[in-house]
Amino acid sequence: MLDETLWSIEAPWAQGKLRVFEPTQAEVLAAAPLLAAFYNDSHNSEMLTNTCEMTASEVVESHQTLRANGGHTFLLEQDGVLMGDADFRNVTGAEAEFAILVGSRTQQSRGLGTRCAAMMHIAALRVFGFERVYSTIIPINIASRRMLEKLGYQVDQSSHAASFIEAEDDIAMSIDLAQFKRTHTELLTQVVITARAPSPGSNWGTSLKL
Repeated sequence: MLDETLWSIEAPWAQGKLRVFEPTQAEVLAAAPLLAAFYNDSHNSEMLTNTCEMTASEVVESHQTLRANGGHTFLLEQDGVLMGDADFRNVTGAEAEFAILVGSRTQQSRGLGTRCAAMMHIAALRVFGFERVYSTIIPINIASRRMLEKLGYQVDQSSHAASFIEAEDDIAMSIDLAQFKRTHTELLTQVVITARAPSPGSNWGTSLKL
């Protein structure tokens, strides 16, 4: 992993405390076996259009590659229990692409993904300075589309949005983060964003409530 500031986003939730954080290399290594199991679940694999099973090593490599290319990868926790991962990828200026997986089937479609995604989008505004974020889904992934729509995403038929899709029938969506800020005012007051890995020589866990 690169030497850079890593960020942690925390917020209360009816079902427990949520934490979405950029992991260290050691944290990715520890989480990789369970993340691989999440990705290899038959339902998750179909929604993500994965054609091959992922190994723990490939999960680690994926996080490393995204980070090396300027992306931001995150782990998702509820009350300290790993629930999945997410990222902002294809970062160009004030734009990025968003992806998320709540891995446990028992935790899907319960609002967890929407809440974690909203927390990440607050960090996108306050820390990363993004202005617009894109996401793509396959047509049968109704749950993910509903989650994105709850955040404020809309179908985007622009040629630029189309550049993010992998298959011709994929659906491209995007969100204006200024509009997101106006429609999530309550959550904005609840979220605490912390710099957990400052530059070398600084203490870990320096709290910056943004």
